[in-house]
Amino acid sequence: MGRKKSYDRASLIDAAMALFRAHGFAGTSTAMLVEHLGVNRNSMYAEFGSKQGLFDAVVGAYETSVLTGHFGPLEAEGSGLEEVRALFRRLAAAAAGPARGTGCLLCNAAIELGGTAAPSERVFVPKYLERIRGAIAGALENARRRGELRGGVEVDIEASYLSASVLGMFVLIRAAASPAHIEATAEGACRHLDALAAAPAE
Repeated sequence: MGRKKSYDRASLIDAAMALFRAHGFAGTSTAMLVEHLGVNRNSMYAEFGSKQGLFDAVVGAYETSVLTGHFGPLEAEGSGLEEVRALFRRLAAAAAGPARGTGCLLCNAAIELGGTAAPSERVFVPKYLERIRGAIAGALENARRRGELRGGVEVDIEASYLSASVLGMFVLIRAAASPAHIEATAEGACRHLDALAAAPAE
């Protein structure tokens, strides 16, 4: 019978997530992981195979928990303009919260790794970008079908523009920009959404 593990996998992933989010992939050394996770190097490698394997596990957990918290409401059936507005309000609120100075793990990783990414990153980066754009596009398309968008609005173009605004806000949060700056950015996005809305029926 094998020796019982003295650690919990999910707890290790959560602890590693905080390190990668704060310091990036390259800036998080194996020594930092071993110290912060409270396990020895052999145990970490036995569980995840490598630092890259641990990072891949962190990405999966982050997609399920944090990203779903942000984008799940937009991906739900029946979402619309209000869910997109709520996304920008949530990001504005994050300006003064625990994410200040750390931002979004996957946005940070996409910027850090760029074209040098390992095969796993070359999968998750476009998947991440498409999830944001697709969530917004889905909500806008729902609104269009219900007649809530004015005529001539091109959903794909607007979704690309608004998803770039979301990514810009993640960068501002990472850079610890002033909450007023981030709140004004969110307000600008919400006003843009108001301009896309159809005029109320008389």
